[in-house]
Amino acid sequence: MSFGEERIFAVGEINALVREMLEGEFGFVAIAGEVSNLRIPASGHLYFKLKDASAQIAAVCFRADARRLDFDLEDGAQVVARGNLTLYDAQGSYQLVARTLEPAGRGDLERALRLLIARLKEEGLFDPARKRPLPLYPKRLAVVTSPTGAAIRDILSTVKRRFPCVEVLIVPVQVQGEAAPAQIVAALDAITALGNVDVVILGRGGGSIEDLAAFNDEAVVRAIHRCGAPVISAVGHESDVTVADFVADVRAATPTMAAEIAVPERDEVRARIAGLERAAGLTLTRRVDAARRRADALTRSYALGQVRGRIEHSMQRLDHASHRCARAAAMTLMHGRAQAGALDARLSGLDPREVLRRGYAVVLDAAGTNALSSAGDAIRAGEVQLLFHDGAAQANVTGEARLRAPTLEASS
Repeated sequence: MSFGEERIFAVGEINALVREMLEGEFGFVAIAGEVSNLRIPASGHLYFKLKDASAQIAAVCFRADARRLDFDLEDGAQVVARGNLTLYDAQGSYQLVARTLEPAGRGDLERALRLLIARLKEEGLFDPARKRPLPLYPKRLAVVTSPTGAAIRDILSTVKRRFPCVEVLIVPVQVQGEAAPAQIVAALDAITALGNVDVVILGRGGGSIEDLAAFNDEAVVRAIHRCGAPVISAVGHESDVTVADFVADVRAATPTMAAEIAVPERDEVRARIAGLERAAGLTLTRRVDAARRRADALTRSYALGQVRGRIEHSMQRLDHASHRCARAAAMTLMHGRAQAGALDARLSGLDPREVLRRGYAVVLDAAGTNALSSAGDAIRAGEVQLLFHDGAAQANVTGEARLRAPTLEASS
């Protein structure tokens, strides 16, 4: 083209040049403004305008990026959009292709959150060494959450299915809004004061960083740290992370998973008990067999054989001594019986009736009560009784008493 010659551009050419200039000059930009004229067609793309008090700019957020938003975009929302400036050739208007969208002020919130995490970490609140183990078989479970949300339903149904014998204490609190942090702190402190809770589930469903703000609150984090029972943090969905997750004793990705972590599965407990019973029986059997083998070995040992020999020898000596004692006792009894027979014979010989059988008589007074021992007594008595071995006879005695004792010789 010569000097001064006018160049005529096609519409597409000029739009392409302008697009190259916009994209090359500005690159990736961040623009703050208010959302207006929001449209969401069936394609899932988001079309809207960003405006302030003096101007506006068209913007689009394509479906792939829109699906990553963690909040609901609506007219009137103050946002920060980050993306590239470009020209939409078909309409000849420039626009912002937003790759990310976040509520205005979120950047300040995230910076404050990072500072809080760093400070609490420095204090040791996130130290793994201070995290407490969960009880294997809890008796009482406390659930701190909204009484009307999906989280409480998921937790209760899971606990009932897995371990219905556990007692569940529901502590209702707000999990979103200005009053939520104070209510959560009061609930955790009340559980500590109660003192008979074995494990705590603190949870809610997912949401944006603004929705989960209560679980990033420093007062809530410190209440979790001083809680008297181990705390399971179940805040949000798997991708949501809060400061409460860092300080809790255990983090669960979802409320349902928190319930699965908190209580054992009933059938698994039964299987474990059965396994322990089998192991205990096997251990007992092995110990009994080992003891029996040791006893058999001791029975066959030389030392025990010596002891047994001594015991058997002593038993034999005892048998012999017993036999001798029995014989001596028998001889003593026989001798005693012989002596008793001799004494009996002698006593029989002294029996007055035996004497009377040999021809003697006893002289009694007339009444038969007193024996007369001299002739003079008989003469003086006059009438006497004569007692023979086979009876008595009456007699009269006359004459004088002789001085010489009569003899037993028969008269001629």
